[in-house]
Formats: sequence, structure tokens, C-alpha cells
Amino acid sequence: MRAKKSDQGDDAPLTSASIKRQYERPPSFTDLLPWMEYFPESKAFLLEDGISMGALFEVTPIGCEARTPVFMSQLRDAIQIAINESIPERDDAPWVLQIYVQDEPRLHRFNALMEHYPPPAVRASDYSQYYQSVMASHLQAISRAGGLFEDTTVTGSRWQGQQRRIRVVLYRRLRNNGKSPSMLEMEEALNDVAIKWIASLASVGIKARRADGQAFYEWLLPWFNPRPGVACGDPQTLLQIAPYPGDENLPFGYDFAEQLTLSMPRSDEATASWMFDNMPHTVVTVQSLRRTPDIGHFTAERQAGDQVFSLFDRLPEHTVMAMSITIKPQDTTRNHIAQIKRAAVGDSAEASITREDAEQVEREMAQGNKLYPVNLAFYVRGEDHKALRANLNRLNALLLPNGLQPITQEADLLALDSYIRNLPMAFDVELDKSRRRSRLIFSRHIANLVPFYGRSRGTGHPGMVFYNRGAEPLVFDPLHRDDRKKNAHMLILGPTGAGKSALLVYLLQQMMARHRPRVFIIEAGGSFSLLGQHFAGHDLSVNQITLNPNVDVSLPPFADALRLLERRQSFNPLDVNDTAIESSLDEEDVEDEGGNRDILGEMEIAARIMITGGDEREDARLTRADRLLIRNAIFLAAKTVKETSRTQVITQDVVEAFRDIAANRELPEHRRNRALEMGDGMALFCSGLAGHFFNRPGQSWPEADVTILEMGMLAREGYEDQLTVAYLSMMSHINDLVERHQHDDRPTLVVTDEGHIITTNPLLARYVVKITKMWRKLGAWFWIATQNLEDFPDASRKMLNMMEWWLCLVIPKEEVEQIARFKDLNDEQRNLLLSARKEPGKYVEGVVLADKVEALFRNVPPALSLALAMTEKHEKAERAAIMREKNCTELEAVYEIARRIEESRKRE
Repeated sequence: MRAKKSDQGDDAPLTSASIKRQYERPPSFTDLLPWMEYFPESKAFLLEDGISMGALFEVTPIGCEARTPVFMSQLRDAIQIAINESIPERDDAPWVLQIYVQDEPRLHRFNALMEHYPPPAVRASDYSQYYQSVMASHLQAISRAGGLFEDTTVTGSRWQGQQRRIRVVLYRRLRNNGKSPSMLEMEEALNDVAIKWIASLASVGIKARRADGQAFYEWLLPWFNPRPGVACGDPQTLLQIAPYPGDENLPFGYDFAEQLTLSMPRSDEATASWMFDNMPHTVVTVQSLRRTPDIGHFTAERQAGDQVFSLFDRLPEHTVMAMSITIKPQDTTRNHIAQIKRAAVGDSAEASITREDAEQVEREMAQGNKLYPVNLAFYVRGEDHKALRANLNRLNALLLPNGLQPITQEADLLALDSYIRNLPMAFDVELDKSRRRSRLIFSRHIANLVPFYGRSRGTGHPGMVFYNRGAEPLVFDPLHRDDRKKNAHMLILGPTGAGKSALLVYLLQQMMARHRPRVFIIEAGGSFSLLGQHFAGHDLSVNQITLNPNVDVSLPPFADALRLLERRQSFNPLDVNDTAIESSLDEEDVEDEGGNRDILGEMEIAARIMITGGDEREDARLTRADRLLIRNAIFLAAKTVKETSRTQVITQDVVEAFRDIAANRELPEHRRNRALEMGDGMALFCSGLAGHFFNRPGQSWPEADVTILEMGMLAREGYEDQLTVAYLSMMSHINDLVERHQHDDRPTLVVTDEGHIITTNPLLARYVVKITKMWRKLGAWFWIATQNLEDFPDASRKMLNMMEWWLCLVIPKEEVEQIARFKDLNDEQRNLLLSARKEPGKYVEGVVLADKVEALFRNVPPALSLALAMTEKHEKAERAAIMREKNCTELEAVYEIARRIEESRKRE
């Protein structure tokens, strides 16, 4: 057998050596990776030596927007204690804590969470599926390359949807000294330290959870395969093509690391870079700290001129920060410092400075400020070598002025090796002694550097989806029992032009898609008419009622009076002694949620408004005896109606009852005169427009998913008393429906818009508290939206205080003071409220204040929500023009406007 001819034309026999050379392969990249196997029972990763083990954690940072310096210092001190105390110090094979932070510039994981959040029955509904497709398209637009818009007001950078992922790795590398512990002992030791680490972070308020093999795989597979040919260059598609193989029934010889590279990586010594899918990657190591780092140095927001951003926001895209902390015994470090101190002999200035520095270090260590070796590095990549060079220059230009001295690419002789050594669980303390890349850093400064300071992300329940300034989803859900302590009642506060209408439309769309509640909307101005049409077009029943003279609507405020007779409550109009007054009036002061509904007290409030016209001075004239007289008249009217076999008490019946009491000669004259005055005052509601609405028997509303009650003519000036009585009657009717459906699983939302117009009567606030005190047990929630709190009387305090949830949009300073009238605010809450900003056409910021979540959020709703909420004159004109141009309905014009908004966002 002859070998093929060489270029020189000579023949040569085929030797064993040449055949052996054909089987040779270049050095394996995966041989450099330390991960060999994953144990699902203990969630531990076995390393290449067959005995060392590590653990992976996913950490959720603490929201630090607009926090006070005192808060930040306290948080830093708590993180320092967690680092100092939770991980034991060992001479033999010290523990290594590695912390990684990176931005994932896609929201596919969040979209999957949102898709599976509704209960199965709701998820299968037409509207839920439709709205999920709307949100999926919106998330895709937000997270596209270049983002949705340029944030010129706050961050000064592009606003691109992403998720900042913080991962922590904990492991030990055992030395091969012939006495290795068993694998079971290693697992137990790792899990003990892991539990302590999670608990120590939890005590600070930082959430950490143990991650599994799938999470590790889905982290590193896109890292090592950034442009996979098999998936047309999309790493997320690759995860679908090559998903995690699982933890059971694995083949013989399975190696975890071998699953992570699907193409052959290669190194380029000339550029000190690794090539993955022909995309260059490198690492920049930080040589030293040039100054003391700030608290939250990398990931906490900082003020720079008019802009607010975090340093990590400005780093090149796909940058990964890696911090490796060796938990080295402090006695070893003290001996090292003492040795330096002893070596600093003589009277030279250098020796004196060295001794002083050593003594200062010893004092710091004595006060608990430990010294640990830290290796800080940044992984950087580019589409090609030119892009990589640009990203490196950008990174170095950011690190230097922020107190970090990087090793430049030209000066780093170990860049290829450092890329491997800074990977998870690959950092070897013994090898670092010769590489000398770690630097001793005080634990207080380490606590300043770690990326546990961030932006709020909410509770993790995507009932309501907003974003933070870093374009990460910020979610919470008042209707989720884990997100609330007391109730889901909500105040939505937003001044004119703050986008309150768009927010309300967006919230109601989300609630309908994720919980499918029964919704009652009480409004003044027709802001929700288009939303009602939109709901009706997606398999939801909608009932729209407008209070105008030509509409057959009746809202009798005393329709429930006959129920008083069922409870056998009796009042004698002649008996006005103190005992009778106390027994009938004082019971209303007990607001026990476990008690029965106070129907008589509710109707008394309605009667007082009708008698006084809602005038505060007139109402102040009412004595306790007058109030008892009102109750007696209501009861007497109920008895009369029952005796005549009618089914409802109307206003005229109560007026006649007052007149019957006034005609009773057994009463003192001043009481009879008072009854006559009250009857005459109420008689104004028995004729004209008021009689049309309040002096006719009412009918039950049809069963509907959404009921929109538009105040119509009653919202005009001069009809305040009728508006208030109409609101009371509506709330009473809604309460009957809530009680009727209390045993099904659908929640109920009762939304009042324009609260500064509708609910400013002091008696009305008291009525709302009365009628909603039982709603928590009935699954019904009261939401009120208003432009300001200035028009709310002090009597509204109890109504506003019962609301656990406050959503406040771009609140000016004077409105913060109005909030303080009704709600105690600490310094952090005031700072949050005052820090909210808006940029017209792009976003509006707000603050959510609740018992379990306080956060600054940014509202960037889908274009559809904006289009449905357009009620300004020029917006109506635009819709009308589209209707003429395309010969379409108003709702179809709304969808066309939404499409145009989406197109304009693409051009920004």
C-alpha cells in the first residue's frame, strides 16, 4: 500500500505514525471546562476532579431607585455581614464565591411566564388568548435591537427590553493530598453553606434561589454558541432545537461540559480572543481599584447631571461582569499584613507610609472589615474583531473614570487563560497564586461592588405588567392573595396629562385577560366607551348605561328598604329617648368586616344628601335626633309599601312617611316641623330629571361581564346632589350583584373614574366605607381614579386609608403634600413619588405603594391601550378622519391608530 504522492513527487510507504497522525485532533476546549455532572437530588455540580462540587444560585436584587443615603448604607452593611458571616473560612481548599451579572436582551422567558399565569379556564378564553398575542408582540417590539425609543429625560440611553440576570456560584476545589472526603460529605457541606448563604441574603431582603442543571445549561449554551448555524444564528431557537437533555437515563460517558459547545471553539493569540461561532470573545481583567467604590457601584442608579442611570447600563451589549471572591481565613491575611509591617524598617518615607497603611489595615480588620482576595473581570464580545475592539475601548473608557484600573489587551499576557479561569467554578485558588490576578479588597468595598443593588421588579406575579427604567418587567397583582395583606382596593392618582386614562384602560385589559373579573365602571365623560366596544368584539358581554333624560334608567336609592322588615328592625317615631337613639345610631361606628351590611345606615346617608342637597352646612345642622327621624321615615315607608303589596320603596314613599310623621300630633311641634322640612327637601327628587332617575321603581341590570355606567348629564355643574345620589344607588345595586355571585370564583372590580368629581361629598366617603367593608370576603374590589386629592375632604381619610394599593403617576410636590393628608409617608416614599418623570409619547412613570411592594414603575403600554384611551378633541378628529377615509367603524379606526403608533415606534 502506497501513500499518495507528495508535492515533490516521491512515493512513500504508509507508516503507522502517519496513520496515527490522521487520528490526532487539536486540543479540546471542553477539556478546559470543569463541569462533569449534575446531581438533581442535591442540586450540586460535580467538577472534573470527581470530588469537588459547586452550587448555582439566581439572585433578585433590591430595588434602589430614589433611596436615601441612610437606606443605602444600611443595605451595604447588611450585605457585608452576609459575606463575612455566612461562608466559613477554611485553610484547606477555601470556599470561592463567584458573582455574575449580565443583561439578556430578550423577554422570551417573561413572555412564557405571562402566558401561563392565568388560570386554565381564563387562559382558554377568547380575550385572554387575544390579549396575550398583543402583549407578545409588544414585548418583541420593546426588546428588539436598539430598543423602543431614546430615553432623553432620565437615562440618556436607548430603552430596550431586557432582564438583568444575577447569578452566584459557590464551590470548593479540594487539594489532591491523598485524604479526600466522600462525595456524600461534600454534598452535605455544600448544602449546609448554601442554606446559610440563602438565609443570610433573605435577612437583607435579597431573594436567592438554588438553580438546577437546566438553568445552568440554558445560561451557558447561548454563551458558547452565540451565532449557531443550525438555528439560523438565533441562540434562543437553539434552546428549542437542543433543549436540556434532562437528569435521568443519560448515556454512558455523559459529560455536562460537552453538551455546551456545538461548534469548535478556537483561540486567536494575535487578538487574545476566543472564537465561538466565528464571533470573537475576550475578557478584561481589573488590575486594581483606583478609589473607594460607591455603594452599588455597578448596578445601583446614580445621578449624573440631569440623568439617572447605573454604570452597568452603559457597558457594551452582552458584557458579563465576573467577580471571584476567595473566602480566605483572616488569620492568614493578618499574618501577611504583619509580615509587610515588619519588613517596613528604617526611617524612609516609604517605610513610614507602609507601616501606617499596615496599621490602618489591621484596625479595619479588627473592626470586622475583612480582607478577601477578589478577581474582577469583564467578558466582552463583538460581531467581528473591529466591533470587539470598539467594545473594549468603550469598556475601558467607562472603567477608568469610575475608579477601576483595567489591564489593557496589549498588556494582558494571560487573556486567553483568564477567559477560562473566570468561568463558573473554573477559578482555582492555587493557580491564582502564580497568576497573581486577585487583589485584596475590604469586605465593605466588596459589598459596594456586588450587583445586589438594582431596580425593582415587583412580586413576580404578572397580573399588572409595567417596567423599570432598565426596561425590565416590573409586575404585581393586587388580585393575587400572596401580593396583598389586607385587600385589593386601589387608588389611582394622576394629574391632568399624566396618562391616567391610558393606565386605566391598560389595567382593565390586563385584569380581564388574566382574571376575567366582572367589571363595573362608573365614569363621567365617556372615556371607556371604546374599551366597552373592544371587549364586546372579543366574546365579552357588555352593558353600557348613560344617565340622560331620554334613557329609561331608574336608580331608586331606597330599593332595599323592604329588607329591613325581613330583619325585623322596628322604630317607633314617637320614641326619641336617648336609649333608642344610641342603639340605632352607634352601631354604624363598628366597621367589623365580619358583621352584616348596614343597609339602614347606607340609606340614611342617601336620604341626608337628598334632604340637604349635599350642602355641608345643611348637613352639619342635622342632630342625632334628626338622623333617627330619617331612619324612622325610611322604615315607615317600607312598612307602607309592604302593606300595599308593592316590591320597591321609591323616594315619594319616604317623602310621604315624613309627612305622616309631621302630621302626628303626639310629637312635639319642633319635631313635626323638622319632619316636614325634611320631607319638603326630599320632594325635590320626586319630579323633573331627579324624579326620572330616583322616583321610579328600578329594574335589575342584565348579567354582563362589563357594565359601564356613564354619569352623562349628572356630571355637569349644578347636578352635584343628583350625581351623588345616583352614585349611591349604583353602588347599592352593584353590592346586590356582588352578594348574589359570592360563591363563584370570579372576582369583581368596581372602578370609579374622575373621583374628584364624583366622590368629593364627605357623606359619600363614609358610604363607600360602609358598603365595601364586606367586599373582601365577597371577592369584590373598589378602585377609584382621580386627578388630585385636593378636592377630597378630610372625611375621606377612612375611605382612602382602607385602600392597600396606591398607584400614583408623576406626582408634583404639592400633590405629595395632599397625599400626606391621608397617608403617612416616610422619606423613601416621598423620594420615590418625587422622582417619577414622564416623556410625552414615550412613557409615564409612577409609584406603587402597597404593603408588600413599593416601587417606581414605568408605564409603556401596547399601542392598542393608548388608542382605546384617546378622548381629546384632536384625537377624536383623527378617528373621524380615518372613518371617512376608510369607511369603517370607530372601533376599526382605533385599531388603525394603534397600527400607526406601532409603525411610528419602529421608526424612532
